[in-house]
Amino acid sequence: MKKLLTIFIVTISTLIFAQESKESNWILKLNATQLIDVVSYPTLQISAERKINPYFSVNAEIGYQLYDFSKPDTIFLKSKGFKANLEGRVYLFKMLHSRIESKRNEFYVGLQLFYRENEGTNSVDYSPKNDETKLYTDNFGTKRTAKGFNITFGNQISMSKKIILEPYIGLGLMNRKIDNSDIEYDEINDTRNGTGLKSLFQKLNLEESSGNVFNFCFGLRVGYRL
Repeated sequence: MKKLLTIFIVTISTLIFAQESKESNWILKLNATQLIDVVSYPTLQISAERKINPYFSVNAEIGYQLYDFSKPDTIFLKSKGFKANLEGRVYLFKMLHSRIESKRNEFYVGLQLFYRENEGTNSVDYSPKNDETKLYTDNFGTKRTAKGFNITFGNQISMSKKIILEPYIGLGLMNRKIDNSDIEYDEINDTRNGTGLKSLFQKLNLEESSGNVFNFCFGLRVGYRL
């Protein structure tokens, strides 16, 4: 009886340990920065990271646009969109120091491939070049796609056994394609008005901003070890 009980306890303990080890390889995360992204568009963005071994992992992330900060007077296209990326990571310090156990801070370098697509109604302030005393605001439809890659740098900070914070930055290249509809503003015959961030954000919604550009990103994810 003792032998059977011992075998049973050892078996259950092994299964529990294996399950815990398996679960500790997964981290579910919310991208807090994307909730307030005013540069492109806000999304509710969730990711799952799978640790392949102590040094390598894969992080898959997807987000959907559920709202928009702009409130145009005339709506040509309702706001909707999504963002997706896939990232391979190397936990560099763990590899260099051959550490197997997780520590409080785990620095990583990653290669991220991303794709974004959205549409909505935007506006631009402009004046005709032949009479810059006249001021107009033009509402128009915008459809955008973007794809590219980033080299990412981040730090996975363990706040407890379950909760992590993950600040990150990324540098890379992006190919952006923008199509405008129902637009009266003409890049050749008109001049955009305004200065500062408002003018910059308006330009990012125009077809003239299509093409290959340098990409920079940063953010903060909040995660839970499953």
